[in-house]
Amino acid sequence: MSCAALLTLTPLAGSLLAPLSAASVAPLSVASDVLHSPITSLLLFVVGVCFGAINTLAGGASVLSLPALLLLGLPPHAANATNRVPGITQTLSALWSFKRKGTLRGLPVLMILIIAPLGGTLGARLSLLLTQAQMNVCIQVCLAAIAAFTLLAPKRLFNDEPLPALSLPWQIFWGCVASLYGGFLQAGIGLVSLYYIRFACGYDLVRATALKVVFIAGLTLPSLATFIYYGQVKWLSALALSVGALLGAQLGVHLSLKPSGALIIRRALPFAALLMVIKLGVSSF
Repeated sequence: MSCAALLTLTPLAGSLLAPLSAASVAPLSVASDVLHSPITSLLLFVVGVCFGAINTLAGGASVLSLPALLLLGLPPHAANATNRVPGITQTLSALWSFKRKGTLRGLPVLMILIIAPLGGTLGARLSLLLTQAQMNVCIQVCLAAIAAFTLLAPKRLFNDEPLPALSLPWQIFWGCVASLYGGFLQAGIGLVSLYYIRFACGYDLVRATALKVVFIAGLTLPSLATFIYYGQVKWLSALALSVGALLGAQLGVHLSLKPSGALIIRRALPFAALLMVIKLGVSSF
């Protein structure tokens, strides 16, 4: 890399790695937590139930819960941070289940746990460098892209056979890109990480699903810690979401006995996400 290129990248790297100033993040008071009435508490609980059920059946529930938090009144930074709390509880639960079943043996867990935390931390820091208005636009653009991404997902993504793996440098590069996105926003990270592990690393669907959980846990824990450090997580809202998500997960298990349930949700989810994005766009004006 040339000296000119290094000089170009230095300010960006410095802004990500240096401590954030107080002015970098819009100050949020305790009153900004939307749990100030029984109605909003109930709405967040219902969102949590939907989050847990959808994640259990088909995944991708963050593309609905994140705009729901925004529409209920949380600022973009707080919504982005708070949205990770119900997700990490389910991710850690799935990780423990995979570990008990021995599914993680023989997988490059160490490599993933080096790449994921780095990208997750830097992605979270990057999001906090944006203003609330800039973050709101980024959320809408990314949610629309993920919805289209879901609709256009190739069938072989969900097939069982392994795929040709890229070279190690490319695996590391795409792993950094996926983890950086997960730290920045996380909505749709299940699909993004599955793309990475299937098409870049070449694993079959069963092993890729297990490794995806490791990857998401590895990037979510440090990114959530970053948001907690800067006071962006609204814990009352997170609690209502998490309690609802736990009950929703049980509902999802019950609904999973109907084979068509996951397929219906997977097909309907991107359209619902697009409707939420449109609603957010209209509300912004």
